[in-house]
Amino acid sequence: MEALLPSFVDQLLEHGPDPGEIPEISATGSTGWLTALASRVLSVLSSETHGSADAFLAHGYAYLPVSVPDRHAVYLRVAAQSAMTLWLVDSPAVVLTAAGTVALEMYQEPSDMQVGRPQYARSFGPEQVFAVHPGTLCATQSSDDGLQVLAAHTTLDTGERLSGDEYAAAAWRARWVLEELASAPAGGR
Repeated sequence: MEALLPSFVDQLLEHGPDPGEIPEISATGSTGWLTALASRVLSVLSSETHGSADAFLAHGYAYLPVSVPDRHAVYLRVAAQSAMTLWLVDSPAVVLTAAGTVALEMYQEPSDMQVGRPQYARSFGPEQVFAVHPGTLCATQSSDDGLQVLAAHTTLDTGERLSGDEYAAAAWRARWVLEELASAPAGGR
């Protein structure tokens, strides 16, 4: 079976927090991956055995686990609220933006978070990626149409469980976006 995630995800997950050790990712390998990823995720979702019992709400997102025979935990993140929300990172994670936008703010000190003074702030759109490390002080905010694929080394600490209706609504939104992306002509988003 072809890997679910683009190959550069492994490089980003394996790289440490030292900014001097940024992995070298080829330009051709880091672009043009979204349509293929959407198709592969849809294929996995078609045979999915997960349900609302495995999905949860945390840091402004509905997290829908995706079963993959990979060594990573993979989740679809569907925007559940549009406020900037604290994200306590407990495992190296890579976020692949599929739809909408996600704003990321990183802070030097907890006091900077409390007064809203980020050291780094950036917005990411479709087919853009960012990685975070354990201990990173950050917050994210997604547009209402936001959908991301999150890969982490380990299963994330879960938040509040989604009800059956909440899960069905989030899964429907994710599937609809992924079907649109998978049917788009290459480079035609």
